[in-house]
Amino acid sequence: MARFGTGKHTPGKYVFLLSCVILLALVLLADFLWASSSSSRSSPYRVLRPPSSSSSFHYWSPYLDLSMALSAPNAKQSEGNSKGIKLSVKVLNSTFADIPAPQLEWEEMPEAPVSRLDGAAIQIKDLFYVFAGYGTIDYVHSHVDIYNFTNNSWGGRFDMPREMANSHLGMATDGRYIYAVTGQYGPQCRSPTNRNFVLDTETKKWNELPPLPVPRYAPATQLWRDRLHVMGGSKEDRHEPGLDHWSLAVKNGKALEQDWTTEIPIPRGGPHRSCVVANDQLIVIGGQEGDFMAKPGSPIYKCSRRHEKGN
Repeated sequence: MARFGTGKHTPGKYVFLLSCVILLALVLLADFLWASSSSSRSSPYRVLRPPSSSSSFHYWSPYLDLSMALSAPNAKQSEGNSKGIKLSVKVLNSTFADIPAPQLEWEEMPEAPVSRLDGAAIQIKDLFYVFAGYGTIDYVHSHVDIYNFTNNSWGGRFDMPREMANSHLGMATDGRYIYAVTGQYGPQCRSPTNRNFVLDTETKKWNELPPLPVPRYAPATQLWRDRLHVMGGSKEDRHEPGLDHWSLAVKNGKALEQDWTTEIPIPRGGPHRSCVVANDQLIVIGGQEGDFMAKPGSPIYKCSRRHEKGN
């Protein structure tokens, strides 16, 4: 009479199963470590830090440090508390933490006087200045509209200089003067201009600043340490990201130098990047890499994708 198996397993089967489990664990661990390191390498932040006690040079960092001492010597403090408030913020990768933020509510504003694409805007106190931009792909604006947050209305339209770019501008303000640099001149995918202008918002008068060494599309622009910084943007072909970084000493709407100073290049360029100053650091955030280009041979500089070739 035939006997059924007793259910015993040979040691070789256990070794095989254990090897499979260990191999799978190693693969998952390697994938996790690769994803974590990739997230760090592709950080959306680029921070230009000032010289420190250990270094006399500015340098770019992919890490954002918002640790700062907040003290208000002129403000009233509670009894028994004569020290400034110390605020330390650690920014974590979104893979590991969801940073809490205030709940914001949207409210619709009155419709703008004209539609715009790729214009520029700056707020000073209760006034919101909106510049240039495409009306259509074949038409660009050359004026400024102003929105008043106090009475919730548009008004006070005035013209821009005829030589000023119509889209892809870099823009910054010191609270009175608005600095508008480089950008695209004309509709479709026309060439950029290296001419720069400054607006006195109290008198509505324009003045011209020294031209950039080369023109750019939509560079990150900000005032920092009494200098106007212009970084990145797209190069003259409209597609290749630029890494250049220049600065110009300015005061009260006037250039204190005739030429732009070449600064440390930005590690990762491209147009349409936000730029702010926090804790004496110049922070560049987000943005775009690549863009439509003018079709080769087109008399109107018709926009086309990069792979489109002229006949």
